[in-house]
Parts: sequence; C-alpha cells; structure tokens
Amino acid sequence: MLQIYKLSNMKEVRVRYAPSPTGDPHIGNIRSAIFNWLFAKNKKGKFLVRIEDTDQARLVENGIQKQKDSLKWFGLDWDEIYIQSERLKIYSKYAQQLLEEGSAYRCFATQEELDKLREKQRKSGRITRYDSRYRNYDPKLSKERSKAEPYVIRFKSPQKGITKCLDNIRGEIKFNNKEMDDFIIIKSDGYPTYHFANVIDDYLMNISHVMRAEEWLPSFPKHVNIYNSLNWEMPIFVHLPMILAPDKTKLSKRHGATSVEEFKQAGYLNSAMFNFLVLLGWALDDKTEFFTVEELIKVFDINKISKSPAIFNKEKLDWFNGRYILNSKYDDFAKEINNYFKQFLDIKKYKAIQNYNINDISIMIKERCKTLNDAIMLTEFLYQKPKFKSKYEIQIMCDNPEQCQTILTSSIESLNDIQEFTIENIESILKSLMTKLKVKPKNLLGTLRIIITNQKISPPIFNCLYILGKKESIKRIQFAIDYL
Repeated sequence: MLQIYKLSNMKEVRVRYAPSPTGDPHIGNIRSAIFNWLFAKNKKGKFLVRIEDTDQARLVENGIQKQKDSLKWFGLDWDEIYIQSERLKIYSKYAQQLLEEGSAYRCFATQEELDKLREKQRKSGRITRYDSRYRNYDPKLSKERSKAEPYVIRFKSPQKGITKCLDNIRGEIKFNNKEMDDFIIIKSDGYPTYHFANVIDDYLMNISHVMRAEEWLPSFPKHVNIYNSLNWEMPIFVHLPMILAPDKTKLSKRHGATSVEEFKQAGYLNSAMFNFLVLLGWALDDKTEFFTVEELIKVFDINKISKSPAIFNKEKLDWFNGRYILNSKYDDFAKEINNYFKQFLDIKKYKAIQNYNINDISIMIKERCKTLNDAIMLTEFLYQKPKFKSKYEIQIMCDNPEQCQTILTSSIESLNDIQEFTIENIESILKSLMTKLKVKPKNLLGTLRIIITNQKISPPIFNCLYILGKKESIKRIQFAIDYL
C-alpha cells in the first residue's frame, strides 16, 4: 500500500548526500548535495554524508578525501558522516533476515552461465535479464551449497501487478512488476549493492527525505519493494531533474569541464558556482537569480524544484562568475586571486608575484576578470619581461618609426620627472606628454602597453606602470629603445 508522509508529521528533517568515491565529484552530484544541505538548514535539520564505497573495483585513490574536499570548498558542513564499507555486518544481518523470510534467495549461477543466458536472449530479441533460475531452489540445499560454492543473494521481486512509487515532484509513478528481475542485494564478495545498502542505511539513519538524481527513477521500485518486504516506513522521495548540455544531451566530458575540481582549476568562485548550481532545477520566482547563501537558506523550498531538465549553460556561468567578481570587494578579490595563484601557478611565478602588492593587483584587474584564471594572463607581465621578435612589434602602434623613438625617449623623461609615483600622477604626466607630442592615445599608450606587458590588450597601462614601479618601467622602455 502506498503511504504519503507529510512534513508536518515528521519530528526532524534528516537528509543525506551519498557519493561514491570512484572519481572526481561531478557537478551533478554537488547540485544534489547543495539541495540537501539547503533543505536541512532551512528546516533546522541534519545533513549527513554517507560514503557509498561498496563497489570496491571502482574505487580511486584519495576518493573519499576528494568528496570531502569538494563539500568543504562549497562550504557544505555535515553533522554526521558514515562509510558503508564499515557497516558490512549490518547489511549482512538484514540480508539474512530476508533469506529467512523468503524475500530473498541465494543464486549460484556462474558468470559464464549468465553470459550464455544474455547471449541467448539477445539472439531471440528478448530483453536481457536474469531468469530467476534459483528463485524456488530448496532453501536447505541452498544453505548447504553456500558452504562450498560462491553465490550472490538476490531479492525476490514481485512478478505480478504493479509497484506504486510516490515522488514529491512527479506524484505517483507506476511500474509493471513483469518488467522487474530479481536483482542482487549482496555480491559474491560479501559487499551489498547500492540498491540494498541505501535502503538499509536510509532507514537506520532516520532519513526523512531522499533527494537524489532523476537517473535513479528506474531503480525506484526496487527500493520501494525492499522497504515493503522489511515492513519499514519510507522517507519522502525527491528525484531531482537531470542536468543537460545546451544540445539537450546528458552533460558529459565532451561538453567540457564537469567535475568540481575542473571548475575550481578554471578559476570559478565557489560562491558563484553555488548560486549557479542552485538554479539548475530550482527557482524562487521567474526573475530572482542572485542570492547569498544566507538568503537561500531562508527561501529554499523543495516544492519549487522543477521536474523539467535543467540546461547547463557555460556562457551563463561565465557571466555569473564575472558578476560575482565585479561585485566583490577589492580586499576579498585580492584574497581569492592570491589563493588561486598559490594553488595553480608555477612556484617560481608565484614567488615573483609576491614581490608586488596583491591589493594593487586586485584593483588593476578585477573589472577585467570573468574567472580567476583570467588573472594569470592579466598579470603575466609582472614576472615575464617582454621579448620582441622584430622592431615592428614595438612600432606597430606608432604612425612611423621616428615617432616611436620620440615617444619612448620622451616617456622615460616624463616618468623620471614624477616625484611621487602614483597612478594619478602617471596618468596626468602621460596625458600631458600626448598633448605636447600631438600624438593619439594609441600611439603613446598603445606603444607603452606593448613594451611594458608584451600584449595589445592588458590592464590599464597606468596601473601596470605603477605596480611595476618607476625603475622597472623605465628599464623596460629603455630595453625597447636599445632594441630599435
């Protein structure tokens, strides 16, 4: 019988994020974590982290730490943490209970036998699935064989009728039991499958809401049937909409970055990513896009989660991130770029950057950055002195070679005359020089930009000169003169 549970009847909201440590955390997983975390905070409940490491063959080195680090980067603190591989006796206990009650059975089919079965089914055009060959096997014989032969434990799925499942977003979903096979709940190595372990843990951990990806919908009836077999009360299920690429296909590596670490390395702010990911499947209204975490905690409502797929638009993310950078305080941005340089910049380059005032750098580049990675390109001139392949590279912004020589010589004289080397004074004296020489801004400032930064596009040239300092600025201009 399908039961519906109202939030008002529950004592405490307890939700969980249950990642598998089989690789770098995917943004789809983190979106689920954020939704769960916000809901727990909104209801003053508990947010649990459960590491689902039962698929031992797929585990990666430092997989658990990567999951923890990704949560910490987003500021998602947890109240309790569990590791499934440390709970094997618990799963074994409930598997034995199902065996004794006749809701599960041992299967001794070898991999070779199962492969032959699938091949036979494929050739005849049938759906490939287990044929329940040990479903009615004598329990006594089964127990005796289990002492000497490897086996798995399978759940006895209902073979007639329908299984009704209730999702908070989609309502009631019906599944034809004829289409379900007897799935494995305990593997031959003694580890439980996801389908079994997650039900056992959700119940024992008093999980009130299971908020997970839509991809688990086909497995929904398996979990409901396990709950029913154990006569356990079910949590409220919320299956989150899929995240698709702009071409409406499932988001994957071919669309670019997909893991948290990749976006972190690409220079996206955790605050911008947090805000952006929340909007992939949830909306307060049809106009509000920017939220602080505190604001989201106050307004987050699972009833506003959409069932329609969310589109991951990288251009929108770039714009979002740029807005976050633009609206940040200079001091805060200085800390962000310093931390980013420290993590992702070559050690020699990072040490070179440390010779300059990070706050001055922040002021110079903040308005020009969409990501923190842009800061690397915009500050490259601080540790990499210009190298010219030809005179033309220096003269390109001038109307003629003679004009270029005059501009450079006069610029050195003007910069030398500045007593207090400030941005304002640099700007004032160079503008006066332009008037005196009767040259266009591109002739003087454009030429200095190339000589100082080796780039046609750079941060404001007055800021570049100021941060380099009078001595280094004049040295670089003199280098260009000597080259000519």
